[in-house]
Amino acid sequence: MSVERFDGGAELLPDRRTIVTALPLKRAARQRLAELLGARVVDVRETVDHADLVLTPSASPQLIGRLGAKYPGAEIIVVELDDDEFDIELAGPVKRILRGGAARYVVADSIGELAGKLAARRPGQQTVPVHELVSAATVDDLIAAFLQQSADPSTRPEPAATDHVEARRRERTADPDPPTR
Repeated sequence: MSVERFDGGAELLPDRRTIVTALPLKRAARQRLAELLGARVVDVRETVDHADLVLTPSASPQLIGRLGAKYPGAEIIVVELDDDEFDIELAGPVKRILRGGAARYVVADSIGELAGKLAARRPGQQTVPVHELVSAATVDDLIAAFLQQSADPSTRPEPAATDHVEARRRERTADPDPPTR
Protein backbone atom coordinates (compact mmCIF):
# COMPACT_ATOMS: atom_id res chain seq x y z
CA MET A 1 0.00 0.00 0.00
CA SER A 2 1.11 3.55 -0.63
CA VAL A 3 -0.21 6.95 0.31
CA GLU A 4 -0.81 9.35 -2.57
CA ARG A 5 -1.34 13.00 -1.81
CA PHE A 6 -3.41 15.11 -4.16
CA ASP A 7 -5.17 18.47 -4.14
CA GLY A 8 -8.20 17.15 -2.26
CA GLY A 9 -6.28 15.26 0.43
CA ALA A 10 -4.62 11.86 0.56
CA GLU A 11 -5.58 8.40 -0.62
CA LEU A 12 -4.33 4.99 0.52
CA LEU A 13 -3.75 3.00 -2.66
CA PRO A 14 -2.61 -0.50 -3.47
CA ASP A 15 0.78 -0.46 -5.17
CA ARG A 16 -0.02 0.42 -8.76
CA ARG A 17 1.37 2.72 -11.38
CA THR A 18 0.49 6.38 -11.40
CA ILE A 19 0.07 7.93 -14.82
CA VAL A 20 -0.05 11.70 -15.15
CA THR A 21 -1.68 12.99 -18.30
CA ALA A 22 -0.99 16.36 -19.85
CA LEU A 23 -3.46 15.35 -22.56
CA PRO A 24 -6.77 17.23 -22.47
CA LEU A 25 -8.76 14.17 -21.41
CA LYS A 26 -12.15 14.37 -19.74
CA ARG A 27 -12.64 12.47 -16.49
CA ALA A 28 -14.43 9.59 -18.28
CA ALA A 29 -11.48 9.07 -20.66
CA ARG A 30 -9.00 9.11 -17.76
CA GLN A 31 -11.15 6.59 -15.88
CA ARG A 32 -11.33 4.28 -18.91
CA LEU A 33 -7.56 4.46 -19.40
CA ALA A 34 -7.11 3.70 -15.69
CA GLU A 35 -9.38 0.64 -16.00
CA LEU A 36 -7.57 -0.64 -19.09
CA LEU A 37 -4.13 -0.25 -17.52
CA GLY A 38 -4.99 -1.08 -13.91
CA ALA A 39 -3.36 2.20 -12.92
CA ARG A 40 -4.18 5.51 -11.33
CA VAL A 41 -4.54 8.16 -14.06
CA VAL A 42 -4.52 11.80 -12.99
CA ASP A 43 -4.59 15.15 -14.74
CA VAL A 44 -1.32 17.08 -14.83
CA ARG A 45 -2.96 19.88 -12.83
CA GLU A 46 -3.45 17.52 -9.85
CA THR A 47 -0.68 17.21 -7.29
CA VAL A 48 0.86 13.76 -6.94
CA ASP A 49 3.83 12.50 -4.93
CA HIS A 50 5.11 10.18 -7.65
CA ALA A 51 4.47 9.45 -11.32
CA ASP A 52 5.55 6.38 -13.26
CA LEU A 53 4.44 7.64 -16.69
CA VAL A 54 3.61 11.07 -18.04
CA LEU A 55 1.50 11.27 -21.20
CA THR A 56 1.80 14.46 -23.22
CA PRO A 57 0.78 15.66 -26.65
CA SER A 58 3.53 16.58 -29.10
CA ALA A 59 5.42 19.47 -27.52
CA SER A 60 8.71 21.32 -27.58
CA PRO A 61 11.84 19.66 -26.18
CA GLN A 62 11.86 22.34 -23.48
CA LEU A 63 8.37 21.37 -22.29
CA ILE A 64 9.27 17.69 -22.37
CA GLY A 65 12.32 18.56 -20.24
CA ARG A 66 10.16 20.50 -17.77
CA LEU A 67 7.80 17.54 -17.43
CA GLY A 68 10.81 15.29 -16.79
CA ALA A 69 12.06 17.69 -14.11
CA LYS A 70 8.63 17.91 -12.45
CA TYR A 71 8.25 14.10 -12.44
CA PRO A 72 11.77 12.70 -11.91
CA GLY A 73 12.06 9.04 -12.79
CA ALA A 74 8.83 9.03 -14.79
CA GLU A 75 8.81 7.86 -18.39
CA ILE A 76 7.60 10.71 -20.61
CA ILE A 77 5.48 9.43 -23.52
CA VAL A 78 4.36 11.65 -26.40
CA VAL A 79 0.87 10.62 -27.51
CA GLU A 80 -1.18 11.36 -30.60
CA LEU A 81 -4.69 10.10 -30.13
CA ASP A 82 -8.08 10.08 -31.83
CA ASP A 83 -11.00 8.44 -30.07
CA ASP A 84 -14.57 9.01 -31.26
CA GLU A 85 -16.08 7.43 -28.14
CA PHE A 86 -14.48 10.07 -25.91
CA ASP A 87 -14.51 12.89 -28.50
CA ILE A 88 -10.72 13.17 -28.55
CA GLU A 89 -8.78 14.59 -31.49
CA LEU A 90 -5.11 14.99 -30.66
CA ALA A 91 -3.44 14.49 -34.01
CA GLY A 92 0.15 15.66 -34.08
CA PRO A 93 2.78 15.65 -36.81
CA VAL A 94 3.08 11.86 -37.02
CA LYS A 95 -0.66 11.26 -37.40
CA ARG A 96 -0.81 14.01 -40.03
CA ILE A 97 2.01 12.33 -41.95
CA LEU A 98 0.28 8.94 -41.75
CA ARG A 99 -3.04 10.44 -42.82
CA GLY A 100 -1.21 12.06 -45.71
CA GLY A 101 -0.35 8.62 -47.07
CA ALA A 102 2.79 7.41 -45.30
CA ALA A 103 2.58 3.71 -44.44
CA ARG A 104 4.62 3.94 -41.21
CA TYR A 105 6.71 6.27 -39.08
CA VAL A 106 9.90 4.68 -37.81
CA VAL A 107 12.38 6.15 -35.31
CA ALA A 108 15.93 4.81 -35.60
CA ASP A 109 19.29 5.94 -34.25
CA SER A 110 21.41 4.18 -36.86
CA ILE A 111 21.21 2.55 -40.29
CA GLY A 112 21.61 -0.83 -38.57
CA GLU A 113 18.67 -0.17 -36.26
CA LEU A 114 16.58 1.07 -39.21
CA ALA A 115 17.40 -2.07 -41.20
CA GLY A 116 16.47 -4.24 -38.19
CA LYS A 117 13.12 -2.52 -37.80
CA LEU A 118 12.32 -2.71 -41.49
CA ALA A 119 13.29 -6.39 -41.69
CA ALA A 120 11.47 -7.32 -38.46
CA ARG A 121 8.07 -6.04 -39.57
CA ARG A 122 6.36 -8.53 -41.85
CA PRO A 123 2.84 -8.39 -43.32
CA GLY A 124 0.36 -9.94 -40.91
CA GLN A 125 2.56 -9.36 -37.86
CA GLN A 126 0.37 -9.11 -34.77
CA THR A 127 2.31 -6.77 -32.48
CA VAL A 128 3.61 -3.36 -33.48
CA PRO A 129 6.07 -1.34 -31.39
CA VAL A 130 4.47 1.77 -29.85
CA HIS A 131 6.48 4.16 -31.99
CA GLU A 132 5.61 2.33 -35.22
CA LEU A 133 1.82 2.22 -35.18
CA VAL A 134 0.23 2.29 -38.60
CA SER A 135 -2.35 4.89 -39.54
CA ALA A 136 -5.25 2.46 -39.00
CA ALA A 137 -4.28 1.87 -35.37
CA THR A 138 -6.95 2.35 -32.71
CA VAL A 139 -6.67 3.33 -29.06
CA ASP A 140 -6.89 -0.37 -28.19
CA ASP A 141 -3.95 -1.04 -30.57
CA LEU A 142 -1.93 1.69 -28.85
CA ILE A 143 -2.65 0.33 -25.39
CA ALA A 144 -1.98 -3.27 -26.46
CA ALA A 145 1.31 -2.25 -28.07
CA PHE A 146 2.30 -0.27 -24.98
CA LEU A 147 1.48 -3.16 -22.67
CA GLN A 148 3.37 -5.59 -24.94
CA GLN A 149 6.41 -3.33 -25.02
CA SER A 150 6.28 -2.76 -21.25
CA ALA A 151 6.03 -6.48 -20.50
CA ASP A 152 8.49 -7.77 -23.11
CA PRO A 153 12.06 -6.46 -22.67
CA SER A 154 13.02 -7.90 -26.07
CA THR A 155 10.90 -5.21 -27.77
CA ARG A 156 12.94 -2.37 -26.25
CA PRO A 157 15.90 -0.89 -28.13
CA GLU A 158 19.26 -2.26 -27.08
CA PRO A 159 21.38 0.17 -25.07
CA ALA A 160 24.43 -0.55 -27.22
CA ALA A 161 22.80 1.10 -30.24
CA THR A 162 22.04 4.21 -28.20
CA ASP A 163 25.56 4.24 -26.72
CA HIS A 164 27.04 4.00 -30.22
CA VAL A 165 24.90 6.87 -31.48
CA GLU A 166 25.74 9.01 -28.48
CA ALA A 167 29.44 8.36 -29.02
CA ARG A 168 29.08 9.46 -32.67
CA ARG A 169 27.27 12.65 -31.60
CA ARG A 170 30.04 13.47 -29.11
CA GLU A 171 32.63 12.72 -31.77
CA ARG A 172 30.96 15.13 -34.23
CA THR A 173 30.61 17.96 -31.70
CA ALA A 174 34.20 17.57 -30.51
CA ASP A 175 35.67 18.17 -34.02
CA PRO A 176 38.37 20.85 -33.46
CA ASP A 177 38.56 21.69 -37.16
CA PRO A 178 34.97 22.18 -38.39
CA PRO A 179 34.49 22.76 -42.12
CA THR A 180 34.07 26.39 -43.13
CA ARG A 181 31.60 27.72 -45.66
